[in-house]
Amino acid sequence: MKSFKTIIAALFAAGALLQAAPAVCAEKMAAMVVFVAGDVQVKRAGAQELVALKVNDALYGGDSVKTAVGAKASLVSKTGAEIRVNENTTFDVPGKGEKPNTFSLMAGQVWSRMLHKMAKLNVRTPSAVCAIRGTEADIEQKDIMTVKVYEGHVDLTNSAGKQSLKAGEISTVSGAGGPTAPRVMSSAEKGSWQDGIDVKDIGKYLDKMGLSADGDKKLKLKVDKDGKAKDVEVKLKKKGK
Repeated sequence: MKSFKTIIAALFAAGALLQAAPAVCAEKMAAMVVFVAGDVQVKRAGAQELVALKVNDALYGGDSVKTAVGAKASLVSKTGAEIRVNENTTFDVPGKGEKPNTFSLMAGQVWSRMLHKMAKLNVRTPSAVCAIRGTEADIEQKDIMTVKVYEGHVDLTNSAGKQSLKAGEISTVSGAGGPTAPRVMSSAEKGSWQDGIDVKDIGKYLDKMGLSADGDKKLKLKVDKDGKAKDVEVKLKKKGK
C-alpha cells in the first residue's frame, strides 16, 4: 500500500499539471480549421509556444493564428462565417468577455463570406471595425487599412467616423483618420488570392460544429457548373431527419 506521503505528493503533482495546462478544454469551440497550406501556426490562449495548425483542429477563445510567407488557411466560425487567412497574417479568435462574432486582425489580410443568411462577423483591426453582413469582403491591415466589398455590404467604423460600403466598393483608413468615402473598385484592385483556397466538402465541418442543427438556416456555396462558378443555397436540415 502506498504511504500517505506518497499519495499527497501525487495529488500535488497532478494539481501542478492541471494549472500548467492551457485551459482550452473549458472553452467552447469558436471555430474549426478547414484548410491549411504552408507554415500555419497557432498560439493557444495561455500558452507561450506556437504549434503547427492542421485541418480539423478546433480554435478556442483567445487563440491566435499566424501564417508565414506563402502560407494560407481557412476556418469556419461557430457564428457561420468562412474566414480565409492570407500569408503574413496574425488573426485572433475572440476571447472571454468578447462578442463571439468579433475576430481581430492585428496585421495581414483576410477574406470572408457568410455561409448562411443569419451569419454575422465583425473584424476588428488597429484602425477600425468592419461589420460584415451577408457579404463577401476582403480586409487588409498594413500601414493603411483597406476594405473591399464583393457582395452585400460592410459598415466600416472608428472613432473618427463611419462609412457604409456596398458591393464593388473600396475604402481605406490611414492613421487616426476616419474611413475614406467609398468608391468603385478598379479591375486591378480586385483581389484573387482567396481563390487559391479550396475547401473540400465544407458542409461536413459545419455538421461537426453543430451548425446544421438549425433547419431555418441555409448553407451558401459556390460550385462549378459547365465550367462556370455558380452560387447555390442548400437548406441545413436538423440532425436526425
